[in-house]
Amino acid sequence: MNLRHVLSAALLAGSLGATAAQARVIERIVAVVNDEIVTYSELEDMARPLRAQVDEISDPVEREQTRDRQLRRVLDELVGQRLIMQEAARRRISIDSKAVDQHLDRIKSRQGWDDDKLRMYLSGQGQSLSQFRTQVREQLLKQRIIRRILGKRIQVSERELKDYYREKLTQSKSNFEVEAAHIVLRAPENTTPAEEAALRQQATEIIARAKSGEDFAALAAQYSTGPRAKEGGALGFIRRGNLDPTLEDAFFELEPGGIAGPVRTNFGYHVITVKSRKAVAAPTYDEAVPALTAELREKKLGGELTKWVADMKKKAFIETRL
Repeated sequence: MNLRHVLSAALLAGSLGATAAQARVIERIVAVVNDEIVTYSELEDMARPLRAQVDEISDPVEREQTRDRQLRRVLDELVGQRLIMQEAARRRISIDSKAVDQHLDRIKSRQGWDDDKLRMYLSGQGQSLSQFRTQVREQLLKQRIIRRILGKRIQVSERELKDYYREKLTQSKSNFEVEAAHIVLRAPENTTPAEEAALRQQATEIIARAKSGEDFAALAAQYSTGPRAKEGGALGFIRRGNLDPTLEDAFFELEPGGIAGPVRTNFGYHVITVKSRKAVAAPTYDEAVPALTAELREKKLGGELTKWVADMKKKAFIETRL
């Protein structure tokens, strides 16, 4: 959000008189990054998955201190992201619809999905295809600017590739896919701490009932607020690489027949189960080289990115108000 736009909106609201001003709430600004702002709602959205961990802390002083530390860490990440996007705009780097389409095609190919199955999966996560395309565009733009500036500093040797390939082969979680299902208890953006606690308690009770022998699909049909509720929350077979990382780890750590949760994501609380697993043939070294190279480059880019963002922060005008 541009700072000039916010100031103009505030002036306009004032000119409309007391009645309109009372009806309009000017959102709190938690940071100014050059000529752009970061709002409290943006900060809350990014920090939402961490809220459940904080709410579990019984001591109120420790809970508040932990919450404050987490918000400040998340705000620091948001400031860094805003600087990266500003640099992309300054260099006139953009992502067109074709690049987004190609990325979505790669996701569908890896998962064995068609358009309908992709929409079905996104609906289960509380997202529309349009929202997901926007996220993909932003992520691709971030990757493009980072690679253009930092890519030349990253080198991956043949020895590193072979060592990494052997390491991947020993990771059993990379050699199978799981038939998964979940019960989703959505937590809207304006969920209060009390509502969070109630949702978590409901999820805990559902887990206990499922573990005691009640039919998971029937519980999903009764309680899930996801669009796959009538199908028992079924997600079909999924592979690593495209799920919310927290949810993905939970699914792939679960043995067939197991029930786990509640897992907190941006969309709410998930009660999960894995019906079965099936092996996925490991690629040969030559087949794996492109993907392995990309993964290793991404790992090395992480360190360079931290240094680059720190340098941009030194040169930028940044004011935090948290």
